[in-house]
Amino acid sequence: MRIARDVEPAGCGRTEGWYKAPVLWLGDAMAVGCALAWACAVLAFRRVEGVAPAALNLFKNTFSVALLLPTMAVLGLGLDLGRSGEDWGRLIVSGVLGLAVADTLFLAGLRRVDASVAALADCAYAPTVLLLSVLFLGEGVGIGLFVGTPLVVLGLVIVAWRRREEHRPVDRDGVLLCMAGVMTTAVAVIVAKPVLERSELIEATLVRLTAGAVGIGLYELVAGRGREVLVLFRRHAAHRYALPGAFLGTYLAMILWLGGMKYGTASRAALLNQSATVFVLVLSRLGGEVIPARRWLGAAIAVAGVMVVIGS
Repeated sequence: MRIARDVEPAGCGRTEGWYKAPVLWLGDAMAVGCALAWACAVLAFRRVEGVAPAALNLFKNTFSVALLLPTMAVLGLGLDLGRSGEDWGRLIVSGVLGLAVADTLFLAGLRRVDASVAALADCAYAPTVLLLSVLFLGEGVGIGLFVGTPLVVLGLVIVAWRRREEHRPVDRDGVLLCMAGVMTTAVAVIVAKPVLERSELIEATLVRLTAGAVGIGLYELVAGRGREVLVLFRRHAAHRYALPGAFLGTYLAMILWLGGMKYGTASRAALLNQSATVFVLVLSRLGGEVIPARRWLGAAIAVAGVMVVIGS
């Protein structure tokens, strides 16, 4: 592992300090914005009832593709038909892993545990991306990551921890499903990262979402669940929460998430993405949930860790 105080932002193409700093801060802002959008989406998705996780996942991916197509038209963007076969393969594999497999696993786990327990499982995301980015992408790691990472992880563990007698026993299968989804997402990030450096952000997002939607649809069709997986493509009471969740958690969050990876480093963006857990805590309190004092303490520690990372 090598330590680098200044890390070149992905796709920057220049090294002057006046140019590099704004791009890095753009990546930071997009990563934190993604965390906020995803936190709102998690709260919405938790309210969706009577719909299988795969059906909700297919709906949110397809809905977002439908929004991205006019977005590209307005921006004058088209598909990069000159992209190499390897790059196409990376985006497609990343989309299937991150948007078909990982999201379905996470949504299945979210059905079985509450937000604070899912947050504990989500702590596996940043360390996994950090490890994989160093091993497979050769990214330099700023000293702030070594200080901030333990603070963020410690804070999030405190936020998600609970006494056994306080609530019903935690569903271990739900935790495992959430962790499997989070870690599969981390793998998808690393697969896509090299391609993002030489791709248009919106176009790369469209390719990944399309691959994820097609992957889910084909799998469910082969499994004989074609009718069930299309339940949200007709009028359904779950649209009240599925629609805002899809917009925030897939369309908006996906653009911000990939932007954080493109304009920053995978390890740095991954850690900032973890602030979604703190946002979930705050939004839950605003919604009337009673939050134990220790969770506020954990949130404070996690935010301190995020600030260390941003300032490094």
